[in-house]
Amino acid sequence: MPATDDPDLRAHIVAAGIFAYRAADFHEVGPAEVAVHADITVEEFRRVYPVWELFVVAVIDRWNTAQRAALRSIAEQDGAVAYVRARLETGLGDPALVRLRLALLSAASNPSHAAAGWFRKQYTTSFEDLTFALARDVIAGRESSGSSARHGAEQLLALYEGLQLQSLLRDDVDLLPGFDRAVARMRVGWGAVQPVERSSTGAHRSRRSRRGIRW
Repeated sequence: MPATDDPDLRAHIVAAGIFAYRAADFHEVGPAEVAVHADITVEEFRRVYPVWELFVVAVIDRWNTAQRAALRSIAEQDGAVAYVRARLETGLGDPALVRLRLALLSAASNPSHAAAGWFRKQYTTSFEDLTFALARDVIAGRESSGSSARHGAEQLLALYEGLQLQSLLRDDVDLLPGFDRAVARMRVGWGAVQPVERSSTGAHRSRRSRRGIRW
């Protein structure tokens, strides 16, 4: 945790960190660069954030929370797919923070990383939120009634992460059209699964097309 109880100073430094990461690639940003943007000394920065990894967590958390808050209404009004698409579109305007997030997800997969627990918790929470949003979409009729919200969330999250990574490594990736094409194909599979109904013997069975995929 930061070694100061001054929330305004912490917030100021985190905001400066976001600007620092936008101005230079993530591997070029350190306490000195953040201190310049915050107009403080390096010593003051290290007093407030003695553990660098936890400062980076604060930066990602601020950026991610702002994105979620700005786009929450899209999930509520237009559904989970529209929300994920909007997240991808927002990332196009902030590629430096996208690169930082992807790099940290890889690093934090190591249990010994200082922020491993936080990242795992946040990732799980994001997955559960997406699952809930898809379940709400099924109830609202925006997605097929036979859709498994949990399996759909797995697919959407994999598509989100995969397309973001490809867009950073390939010059020919058209991110949003690629997302739209993939979602259209996924929805065909979702629609092929029919709701589970109770048979005359009382056992549950699934009605699906002969070529449908259980997902």
